[in-house]
Amino acid sequence: MKLEHHTMISGAISGIIYAVSKSWELSLGCFLSGILIDMDHIIDYIREYGFPFRIKSFFNVCNTSRFNKLVLIFHGWEWVILIGLLAWYSEWPAWLVSIATGFSLHLALDTFSNARTFRSYFFLWRLKMNFDHDIAFIRKGPHRPSRLI
Repeated sequence: MKLEHHTMISGAISGIIYAVSKSWELSLGCFLSGILIDMDHIIDYIREYGFPFRIKSFFNVCNTSRFNKLVLIFHGWEWVILIGLLAWYSEWPAWLVSIATGFSLHLALDTFSNARTFRSYFFLWRLKMNFDHDIAFIRKGPHRPSRLI
């Protein structure tokens, strides 16, 4: 999913959180975590294409899925599980729940729009597949490139 879509949806959910909680901190936590998870795309771009880093090239590569390997260190349901356990053990602090909400929303949207299989957004499964982009993200049948940002 493209960055602008994540921004709009995270903004809407964060608006709902603000309407319910009247807390800018909780709303901002959800909004930022729903977007900043995509920072791992920069790491993958630099790993695969090197320097110099060019914004236009970066967005072009991501929007057309031109990667051989895609690690996506932050895009993993394992993180949601760990954040959930941390929230549970720390008696559900609202700020951590808001971050988990934004993070989960982002992964759910990506899983629905980009994944070949639900497992595509499990870091350990991608590791097992040697982070091969085509195995994790190219759908079977007619070529349909995923939108990773």
